[in-house]
Amino acid sequence: MIFREQDLALWEVAKAHLNVRNNDEHTQFSYYLAKELCRFYPSSDLEIVLPAIIFHDTGWSKIPKEKLFDAFGPNNKYPELTRQHEIESVTIAQEALPKLGFSSKQITDIVALIDGHDTTKNCRSLNDAIHKDADKLWRYTPHGNKIIGEWFGIPPSEVLKILEGFVLPTFLTEEGKRLATMMLEIAQINNQL
Repeated sequence: MIFREQDLALWEVAKAHLNVRNNDEHTQFSYYLAKELCRFYPSSDLEIVLPAIIFHDTGWSKIPKEKLFDAFGPNNKYPELTRQHEIESVTIAQEALPKLGFSSKQITDIVALIDGHDTTKNCRSLNDAIHKDADKLWRYTPHGNKIIGEWFGIPPSEVLKILEGFVLPTFLTEEGKRLATMMLEIAQINNQL
């Protein structure tokens, strides 16, 4: 099972908002990767990072469908919508989390990770670094490689060049960068076969 028992109720609420842009699939990979990064960094807080990952992209469901695929990526035509999805994700989380038993302090910490997860580049805490790295690591999975290629209509070799040249330098944790490098090298070997 991907989700911890205590996170299943969060997933049930969030997944109603994750039915665009492959976000339901992306979120499951990012959740798994966040768990692994938290395990590597024991001073991180799973109880903040994992709920934030579950809700971080729910706001894409509020972005106009006709602009959705032009509001992210290397040729982002609507950076204001990238920011808007973060704001919408915060709102969705703020509405859902109290009903799911989270304290005010926990909610504040969770939404702090959601807010700015794509539009701020520096980390504000270890939890923030893990959250951002887990979100990016999905791109390095075979699933992420395939979806990115489909979104932008580019071959696997182009996807790998983007991941190596533009995304890899943005990792904030050493373990995140190590995992990304390993997955990238495996994908490059696979692409050459």
